[in-house]
Amino acid sequence: MNAPWACIGHSHVLALSWAGDAALDPINFWVTGEPWLTDGDATSLRPDLAKRVGDAAVVLCVIGGSAHTVLGLVEHHRPFDFVLPSDPDLPTDETRDPMPAQAVRQTLADLNEPYLDKIPVVMRYASGPVICLEPPPPVAEASRIAPNVPWSYFPGQPRRVAPKWLRYKLWRMQSEIMAAACRRFGVSYATAPDSAKDDEGFLHPRYDEDGVHANGAYGALVLEGLRRLEHVA
Repeated sequence: MNAPWACIGHSHVLALSWAGDAALDPINFWVTGEPWLTDGDATSLRPDLAKRVGDAAVVLCVIGGSAHTVLGLVEHHRPFDFVLPSDPDLPTDETRDPMPAQAVRQTLADLNEPYLDKIPVVMRYASGPVICLEPPPPVAEASRIAPNVPWSYFPGQPRRVAPKWLRYKLWRMQSEIMAAACRRFGVSYATAPDSAKDDEGFLHPRYDEDGVHANGAYGALVLEGLRRLEHVA
């Protein structure tokens, strides 16, 4: 490969960087500092980061991608549930307050908007394909999540992890919102590898890093799958 691949965005960059792939340039916003420059209503990518994007053969985008955890990782003070329209047979807890799916979707869309709006900015600098990556599926077991929750980010909420099927449905809805945005922007959207999931569709424990992020083995699976695709090989 003549040019490296770049992976740009927030904390889900870590799984791919941990894969140990020397041909990957990880651009982790938590490390780089503020990546965006603004001039009135115009937003641009910082020049040093723009060059790394432009030098890449393929750009993998993981900007944002965690709105579902903001909304539903931790138990809400008013426990809720909803029916996922795209998969209405998924379990629903009728003892919890029912929320209209459209209201949940709008909340997730609002949380995603500031991040998804940055994808076209990245596209301006890319010389090769841009591929947005689906966030890793949630893990099923709350015991894998609770020790790593930054509880101070959830003031006023119970110190309990939300039920697994609520977290799963929010992840599915998050993915639907991201995929729709990618279609509007004309970029590819790569879903999580099926081989990284358990029988119910949750992230298999062998690919879990801390209950919220996937590990390097997951990142290696993602890279391996993408490099088998003809249009980015």
